[in-house]
Amino acid sequence: MMSFQVKHRFLLVICGFALLGVNGCEQQVEIETSAPAEVITEAAPAEVITEAAHAEAECTKAEEKEEVPVATAGPKVAFEPWYALGPFYNITFEQVIGPENGPDLTREYEQDTPFKYKWKRHPEWEDGKGLDLRLPANSSMYFYRIAKASQAGKIKFTVGTGDGLQVWVNGDEVFKRFEVGNANTEKISANLHRGSNTILLKVYNQDSASELYFEK
Repeated sequence: MMSFQVKHRFLLVICGFALLGVNGCEQQVEIETSAPAEVITEAAPAEVITEAAHAEAECTKAEEKEEVPVATAGPKVAFEPWYALGPFYNITFEQVIGPENGPDLTREYEQDTPFKYKWKRHPEWEDGKGLDLRLPANSSMYFYRIAKASQAGKIKFTVGTGDGLQVWVNGDEVFKRFEVGNANTEKISANLHRGSNTILLKVYNQDSASELYFEK
């Protein structure tokens, strides 16, 4: 809306008055109008939201939205048969026999016995079924196998046993537990690289029933 000031000035000159009327009247009118001293415009609304502004705001929100990682399938793994070593008698859970430093299937291990320990292959053992190890008190036994992965990635497997359990994958210890008289089933995660990977288990029995359960 626009407002302005107008200044009017009228000049009226009347000449030739008569007693009974008006004669010879001359009228002069002068109008002087000044230019607008100030133009005042009406203020726009405090906030104006247009379609373009709304679209820009939506784009900004989309850019700020956190990216959600896409889940990928793990590697396909083929497990070879188990090898077993032991049992070793009259030892503690922390005692190192040798395979802990890297299993060697060609090596023979000695203890205070008239015989030597050798790795033995067990193609008859099936995953998902419990093995009754019948370990004597204060003894340990080792289990070793190869896992061939189609690609690098993480896998999970389940191991169930008695008092003590240690797990190594590719030489790295990924799990350790020692609880007397408490048989547990453990879910273990491990990273594999593409190709052959080694899995080594150490099962220890102090004075309870001994069993091994492995499920891939």
